[in-house]
Amino acid sequence: MGLFSKYEDPGKGVSKNPDKKLPFFRFFELYFQHFTKLILLNFIYIICFLPMFAGVIVMQLFLVDEESSFYTLAFYLIVIASGIIIGPATCGVAKLCRNMSIEKPTFMWHDFWNTFKTNFKQGAIMGVIDMLFISAVSVSFPMYYNMAESSNIFYVPFAICLICSVIFLMMHFYIYFLIVTTDLGLWKILKNSFLLTAIDIKSSIINLVVTAIVLILVVIFFPYTAILIIILPTFMVFLYAFNCYPVIRKYVIQPYYDERGERNPELDYIDEDGETVFVDAPELEEAPPKERGGLRQKRETSGNTAPRSSGSGKKKKTIR
Repeated sequence: MGLFSKYEDPGKGVSKNPDKKLPFFRFFELYFQHFTKLILLNFIYIICFLPMFAGVIVMQLFLVDEESSFYTLAFYLIVIASGIIIGPATCGVAKLCRNMSIEKPTFMWHDFWNTFKTNFKQGAIMGVIDMLFISAVSVSFPMYYNMAESSNIFYVPFAICLICSVIFLMMHFYIYFLIVTTDLGLWKILKNSFLLTAIDIKSSIINLVVTAIVLILVVIFFPYTAILIIILPTFMVFLYAFNCYPVIRKYVIQPYYDERGERNPELDYIDEDGETVFVDAPELEEAPPKERGGLRQKRETSGNTAPRSSGSGKKKKTIR
């Protein structure tokens, strides 16, 4: 072993964070560590889009006139209605990607469908809102752009649509993670997502730039990039989880426990004095008290241990 390191020489000892890496390298380390699960999760997510695709195919078989207003209306109704399934499915993807990003154990099939059912109401409403927004944007952008060619005044509503679309997209870096992490109402989730986007604008811009680059490359090299459909959705959600869930933990979860003088279950690997449980001096180490371990297990498994959050009137979920 001396060829690579000299263990017999005196030194500073073992670092408490020997594996600490730059975020860029840490992200790809975690991503490839869970690569197989993310691919499987991606296939499950794609299955949830099949009802929408089936509806569009059936519509094309029975409605031949694609130029008619009825055809357009039917198409958008199918897309908007598909949000009822796509929204809860996105909750499932967000929950699993969140757990993978913080290295929590995941049980793919069980966790996905359990989250799908648990967050179905909020997920379905948010999914319909998303599909409605996408439908509105797909109509308004071409309309205002064509109108702006005849009068420059229509560049104003075009710019407003563009700004609103960018803000709404950045809010989605947080929306679904808040849905699966808290018991807040949907309006408060949207409000907090907007505030978190502004608070940590750096992470929001990074996510936005990466998303824009990926979409541009996919469009430019289409149809060769079509194969990326088996990778990209969960890759993007995992990226958002890696960048944005720490922001949620810092500004939403941790203040909740600090306000009540409770301990965040995610920080159980740190002792009461803020030091890591494992130290370099074995003779000074002590076994953690059994009572604390039992309390931690109860807190992690029970959904009713957290008190009511201020202003929301509902209870915050424990981190599952």
